[in-house]
Amino acid sequence: MNEYKISLSHDLVFHKRSNGVCTVTQGTDILPIELETAVNLLAEEIIEQQDKIDENKRQQEVTVHQFRQAQEEIQRLTKENDRFRKAFHLFANMKTVRTAPELVIQSYSQYAKELLEGRGMEGNAK
Repeated sequence: MNEYKISLSHDLVFHKRSNGVCTVTQGTDILPIELETAVNLLAEEIIEQQDKIDENKRQQEVTVHQFRQAQEEIQRLTKENDRFRKAFHLFANMKTVRTAPELVIQSYSQYAKELLEGRGMEGNAK
């Protein structure tokens, strides 16, 4: 006959000896159990483990869904950022506008260039 040692939840260890005797140990305590009790104990452990597997699968599906949503949001924000960059580039490179005085254009153009470089001009162009 085969011998088995199976670690269970709740710090229990199931043993089936080669002579067919079944025991459960918890710490230093060794408790002999009947075959029917052993079957029930192992069945409960299998059910508990399956429940954990099912919950982990559910959590994984939720995580994958959230990850995909985050990827979509990153793509949306990247496109939006590109549009803003293009607008800032156009504004930063603006030379003349008929309706705006040259000084205002230069001030806003400088402000846009600094924004593109990652620096904000505090106090300018407000």
